[in-house]
Amino acid sequence: MRFAMIHEADGSAVRQQCSLCGDAIYVGEDYYQVNGQVFCESCLEDYARAYFAPFLCAGGQREWK
Repeated sequence: MRFAMIHEADGSAVRQQCSLCGDAIYVGEDYYQVNGQVFCESCLEDYARAYFAPFLCAGGQREWK
């Protein structure tokens, strides 16, 4: 699969854009691709917290129905 690259004025190439913060992810930088969305490393924790929020157990207890 090939991705279009956007070249910035300083010559750096943008590979992706973070789906959460919108920051550029440059060629050579690590990122996460989850369910068709792209996340920079600094946003992964925020994404995971929001994704798993419905499963949060108050006081360590969860009542399953």
